[in-house]
Amino acid sequence: MKLLLLFIVALIIASGLAYQVHIDPGYALLRHGTWSIETSVAVLIFAILVAFIVLALLFKMLLGIKRSPKKLSKWNKHRVQRRSIKELNKGLLDSAEGNWKRSEKLLTKHVQHSEVPLLNYLSAAHAAQSQGAFDRRDEYLLKAGDALPEQGHAIHLTRAKLQFSAGQYEQALATLQQLVSLTPNHPVVLALLLKTLSKLNDWEAIYKLLPTVKNNRNIHEEEWLGLEKQTLTNLLASTSQQNNPGFETIWQSLNKKQKLSSEYLSIYTNYKIKTNEDKDAADLIVKSMKSTQDSSLIELYCQLKIDANAKVKQLEKWLNFFPSDTSLLNQIAIVCKEQNETNKATSYIEKSLAIKPTSLAYLLLGQTHEEQGEVPEKAAESYRKGLELATNMAPTDIITVDKTQE
Repeated sequence: MKLLLLFIVALIIASGLAYQVHIDPGYALLRHGTWSIETSVAVLIFAILVAFIVLALLFKMLLGIKRSPKKLSKWNKHRVQRRSIKELNKGLLDSAEGNWKRSEKLLTKHVQHSEVPLLNYLSAAHAAQSQGAFDRRDEYLLKAGDALPEQGHAIHLTRAKLQFSAGQYEQALATLQQLVSLTPNHPVVLALLLKTLSKLNDWEAIYKLLPTVKNNRNIHEEEWLGLEKQTLTNLLASTSQQNNPGFETIWQSLNKKQKLSSEYLSIYTNYKIKTNEDKDAADLIVKSMKSTQDSSLIELYCQLKIDANAKVKQLEKWLNFFPSDTSLLNQIAIVCKEQNETNKATSYIEKSLAIKPTSLAYLLLGQTHEEQGEVPEKAAESYRKGLELATNMAPTDIITVDKTQE
């Protein structure tokens, strides 16, 4: 469009000049020393235009010759960059398909000409690790740091991730500790540090780190909730076995819901039994049962050395929640037997057997028969039935064994 407009303008000017020359061609005289040139004005103007065009073309040609090395260099650089991008794409595709060796070669071949060298080096490090070449992996990461020092955090984080995935937990821990000192609240760093410490079973370090992790809004609860339970369980168990005063410190750090949880409460109860503070554990178990109704706490409660009458009354209260729990009925029967309340114990045993026969119930029934001085056959029959349940033997198997013995 622009060229057409210029052509029209030139055509109009030329037509005007031709018309003027036709009316009056004019006269021009050029003299220099003894030389003189006579011509019309039209010819002179035409000669000047031709000379101007020739000079312009010569100038443009000389300028093009001068700029040609720069243009050639730019063209070559552009060509190399295009090839580098092409090799990068191929390398990433090979990496996705698991062709690690070829991927590593393609990613490093033109890295010096790449527009994104960080991507080349980090992807090559991953490819090298996938082949078990940890030395080459570390070399690529070092080169990435030298080429892009301003991206040091991303490079170190990648190093930690690769070390973790390779099972090099101690090396990953050292790298992550450096990152934490630089970015103490970085969510990815904290989450990975938590996982690394769990692999090293460093529960004390996890316990110290958990408050920071839990206060970080960018770390989801599911990333630390299960690990918190594992950490607290291990620390409580280890400190309770060693009678470590740190047990109480850890216990007091638990919230109300955690203290009423059976996982922690079972450890707490065993610790209190050791330290002859059964009453503290009993109160907490009763409180937990009101909110959780966790039947696993019943057997735990029965292990406590507390007043037998109070124990029976509490167990009988729990029957309102678990009327068909044979384990609870058997536990009440055991406490009654300890109090020499044989008739009461027998009543609970029979209720238990009516719901579901168990080897423990038959054992208790046999003992009560003996304690009441009844005929030995009753006790023997109860013991036999209990043995059948305990060993999963059918009555016919018992009879066969007896005949063989005869």
